Amino acid sequence: MPFFLKLANIEEKQVIFNLFQPYLNELSHFPDKEIEYKDEKGIYPYPYLDHYWRENERYPYLLLRDDRVAGFALVRRVGEHWEMGEFYVSPEFRRCGVATTCATDIFKKHPGEWQIGFNKHNQPSRALWKKLATSLSKDISTGHEDGWHDYIRFSC
Repeated sequence: MPFFLKLANIEEKQVIFNLFQPYLNELSHFPDKEIEYKDEKGIYPYPYLDHYWRENERYPYLLLRDDRVAGFALVRRVGEHWEMGEFYVSPEFRRCGVATTCATDIFKKHPGEWQIGFNKHNQPSRALWKKLATSLSKDISTGHEDGWHDYIRFSC
C-alpha cells in the first residue's frame, strides 16, 4: 500500500475544505484561546485556504494511500523558514505510516529550516513532530508560541 503526496490543483480545493471539517472538529476538543471554531451555519471556516492557490510560497498537498485521499498538508514559507500550516490524516488511515511517509516527503521537497506549531495539549501531534524532527536533524529546538501553542524547529 504505497503512500504518496500530490500537489492539489484548484479543482481539489473542495476536497481539502471537506477534510477541514473533521480536522477542525478534532482540534476544537483541545483547550485553546478560540472559544468556538464554527460559524453560524455550523461550518468550520478556514480563511486562508484560497491563499494556497494564489501565493507562490504556499503549497497545498493531498496525502494519498493507494488512490484514496488520506489527508492533507498545507505548507508555507515564512521568512527564512518553512511551516506546516496544517496537517491532517483521516482516522481510518492513522497508524499505518501515511503521516510519517508523507511528512518526510514534504520535508525533502522543501529543504531548509522548519518550524511546526501545535496545540500543547495535542500529545499525538507533539509526538509525531518530535519523532520526525529527531529522525531528520540533530539541530532541534522547541519553544512556546503563546499560552496554548508550542513549536519545534529543525533543519533538514
